Amino acid sequence: MRKGITEASVNTIPLTQNALQRIEKEGFKYVQVKGLTIDKHYDYIDPHFLVLVPLKELPTEQEKKDIYEPVKSELLRKWANEKQDYLEIVIAK
Repeated sequence: MRKGITEASVNTIPLTQNALQRIEKEGFKYVQVKGLTIDKHYDYIDPHFLVLVPLKELPTEQEKKDIYEPVKSELLRKWANEKQDYLEIVIAK
């Protein structure tokens, strides 16, 4: 639980096309998708926030397996272009 609170409290920027281009330019190839409730607990079923954590490489250790998406994915581009009324999507710095 504390890790969820910490990750939701880090500096974040809204998900936009420019933000995706910037993290790609910085060498990031993937984002780890973290779903959080309004009170900042992990929840992937009914999240209030999605925090995208940029990664340069995917982890190989089994215990670090999670939900990842390539920075160049159509899904992220679609999310960046859509206005989200019920779900806040941000990128962790």
